[in-house]
Amino acid sequence: MTTLEQHESIKERFRSLYPFALDRFQEESIEAYLTVGSVLVAAPTGTGKTVVAEFGVHDAWLRGHRVIYTTPIKALSNQKYRDFRQRYGEDVGLLTGDVIENREGRILVMTTEVLRNMLLQSPWEVDDVACVVFDEVHYLADPERGTTWEEAIILCPDHVQVIALSATVSNASEIAEWMSRVHRPTRLVTHLERAVPLSYLYFVDDQIHPAFDARGRYNPHVAGFGGEARARQRGGSYRGRRGQQAAAANERAEPTPPEIVARLRDADLLPAIYFRFSRRDCQAAAELCASTKMRLVRSSEQAREIEEMLTHFLDRLLPEDRELEQVKAVVTLARKGIGFHHAGLLPVLKQLVEELFNRTLMSVVFATDTLALGVNMPARSVVIGQMSKFDGQSVRPLRPNEFQQMAGRAGRRGIDTEGYVLVPYSPWVSFGEAMNIATGELYPVESTFALRYNTVLNLWDPPRGERVLYVLRESLMQFQMSRKVRELSDEMQNWQERLDAVPRGCLIGYPAGEELLGEYEELNHNKVALKRKLDGVRREQESLRARLNETPWQRPTREALRKLFRALEPGVMLHTPSHGWGVYAGRGADGSVRILIHRRLHKMQGYAEIDYLPSPDLRVALPPALLEAAALENVSGVAESAWHELEDAVEKLDLPDLREWASRYRERLRETMAPQLESLRAEEEQTRRDQQALLERIEKHPCEPCPVRKQHRNNLREAARLLNEKAEAERELERQLRQEDLRAEHTLRGIAGVLHNFGYLQRGEPTAKTDLLANVFDTNGLIICEMIARGLIDGLNAPDLAEVFSWFAYDRDRQFGNRHVLPQHLVHLRRELGELEEKVLRAERRAGYALSEGYNAYFFGTMRAWCNGVTLADVLEKVDLSEGDLVLTFNKAVDLMRQVREMLRSVDPDSPLVPKLEKAMRLARRGIIEQSYAVGFGIAPPPPTATDEDVEALIASGEEIPL
Repeated sequence: MTTLEQHESIKERFRSLYPFALDRFQEESIEAYLTVGSVLVAAPTGTGKTVVAEFGVHDAWLRGHRVIYTTPIKALSNQKYRDFRQRYGEDVGLLTGDVIENREGRILVMTTEVLRNMLLQSPWEVDDVACVVFDEVHYLADPERGTTWEEAIILCPDHVQVIALSATVSNASEIAEWMSRVHRPTRLVTHLERAVPLSYLYFVDDQIHPAFDARGRYNPHVAGFGGEARARQRGGSYRGRRGQQAAAANERAEPTPPEIVARLRDADLLPAIYFRFSRRDCQAAAELCASTKMRLVRSSEQAREIEEMLTHFLDRLLPEDRELEQVKAVVTLARKGIGFHHAGLLPVLKQLVEELFNRTLMSVVFATDTLALGVNMPARSVVIGQMSKFDGQSVRPLRPNEFQQMAGRAGRRGIDTEGYVLVPYSPWVSFGEAMNIATGELYPVESTFALRYNTVLNLWDPPRGERVLYVLRESLMQFQMSRKVRELSDEMQNWQERLDAVPRGCLIGYPAGEELLGEYEELNHNKVALKRKLDGVRREQESLRARLNETPWQRPTREALRKLFRALEPGVMLHTPSHGWGVYAGRGADGSVRILIHRRLHKMQGYAEIDYLPSPDLRVALPPALLEAAALENVSGVAESAWHELEDAVEKLDLPDLREWASRYRERLRETMAPQLESLRAEEEQTRRDQQALLERIEKHPCEPCPVRKQHRNNLREAARLLNEKAEAERELERQLRQEDLRAEHTLRGIAGVLHNFGYLQRGEPTAKTDLLANVFDTNGLIICEMIARGLIDGLNAPDLAEVFSWFAYDRDRQFGNRHVLPQHLVHLRRELGELEEKVLRAERRAGYALSEGYNAYFFGTMRAWCNGVTLADVLEKVDLSEGDLVLTFNKAVDLMRQVREMLRSVDPDSPLVPKLEKAMRLARRGIIEQSYAVGFGIAPPPPTATDEDVEALIASGEEIPL
């Protein structure tokens, strides 16, 4: 049988398991799995992408190989185990840490954490695994679980095919590219169409309206509603008192849950999931609906089925647990066809609500958005009760991803032809804003990768931890931080392509065209250079000639003359280049300077007329008649004797002959500069001859008349430019790569530094303490292992041990009331642990790395009371926590004790803590805690369904396809 025939045979057998034809994207994904090897399927909730994963399971089972199916949470693992058991019988196993069923089964269902731990500690266990399914792979962005998914994918052996299922995200192609890089080639298959299309509705004035018209535009009847209170509060578009009064008139009261549920019932749009973002709001809304006369249980038959399931459920509980407030509240509401669902609900109650809803025995469930993750609980309608949520730091608008994740629950495949998403009116959020969120562009999945101590120690290869560095470098976070590097690589490729596209060689056929053009370009460069040289020689000659007109004295500056004439007395001698010596005669009424020269009165037009200024002491006494006439600006009538008197006084001063002085000075300059001027004249002549010869060579050059010379030159310049840009990009790429390596090395050095500090590594080598931390996967693993290594808990009994581990299991960062009291020895221990915790946190801060969280100061006393036999109701009486939070914390504490017990069995089998931990786990796992481990297996037997007898016979036979 050919490979193609084998594939077709396997696909045909698989198709026969379903009463419906596979969708095109399912067929495409299966084909990619069979040909490429690995596939990432990104599709909306409820479209049937799980079918692709089920094909991978079926294919491996038929071929006689092993397959691993991972889920993000234990309840989903339990559910998949139950489903696969119905189809494949004893070949199915379950590994969730707490529960181990048929570890050697060919089909193993497990949480992703279990697979990651297996790949770290016992990778040989997947040597015979052909396929691994990663369900809900968009959990890569989850702050708590994302690192686990990344490590599992990175460490997955090359021979394993991967099927990854993801909700629709904007960067699915990036995730597929990353998987192809770190594991093996991975084909991305995206499917944007929902199996059941969605209609968006808007609730206002006690009526349900379509949000869009037939052409996909906002419904004009509701487009202007919403947001009035916020606009009024901020001033908005309302101006002045009249505007605010108009806003108040338009503002409506927010519709209540009973009003909305009643209209959904009247429009036959139930069952519905009604999302709120507060646990308290969910329960309060459910109880408010129950308090009305609204009938949501449609028939006596439905009431009987509800009662049967409730009876079956309550019979499984201890009498004391039936009296828990949460149990009584859920049971009372269930009888009225109403439920609520949130993270603080007891796990068994969550499952009860889910099963009642899935069997259409509940008409409405009020839930937080945690229900939108993982749980298979479709409805005809979904109500997004709020368009903003508190994310732990601030209240912010919903993101499109969050809205669509919740909206994806609307529309039951095979039941509804259409799903409905209803947004209620809000005076704080406008209709347009709500629809922008509903239809907005999805956010990308961003890595939250953070190395844990146990990962480092399990992968550490002395002395530098190169395998750890490899995981760091291969992480999705590093891949996303390397976008710049990939963009630079793409740019370089683009430049190379553009460089290759530039024509080379002579465009008209000369064999040495590049050399000829280079020679021609060089000639023209020389031409420009000679012109510059000739211009320089000319400028130098002009500069020397200008010096021949210089005077041996320095001409007075304009500023010096201005200052001088402010206080200069008449009679001072001045020299002008045009008229010679003159006598200063004072300033006129208009401020002009008057000079007596050759028996005439000269009015100076500018300071440049004065070229020589002797000492102001060189002066004569002006005859009064001349001084008076000069003031009147008329010296023509001055007596001859006054002129003779002035001339005699000037002659006695023995003034220098400036013309003679300048002439002698310039003659000496000519003699000095003559050789230099002659040399420059000779250089000018030679440069002219060189220039003429060069122009003749250019004229005769083959490139001078070329019609495409300019294009050829442009080609060369473009090639040179691209080469320079490519070289610059290569240098930038090298710099970015060095930065990435340094960033990864810095992170590893920080972690390794902390491990060296506490003795888990010594000079890069493992120590006796290494295996302690390598086998504990908790975030607070370092604190816990130090607590054990220092013997802080050696003397505790079993209830006290359970109590201590519960401190590290409560992971919510909040304050709450707690009236439990600890004995003095545990108070002292908490003080010691606080000091130890501070040492660890301080060491991490110094290393620039934050991993450990420590314990919540408000959580204590509950586990000790529980292990000492106190009922859950009495434990809750003294602490302000929900039943679900407490049970989840107890379960985590048990899991943490199991990890430590297994670690001690491996590292120190004779440790007295081992039997104490086993006893502590037995004390903790009782009653409703023990029952929570069965969540996902079903509360009541499944209803009978029609099956294909031939298919059942095929599965039961275990027949394999011959390969």
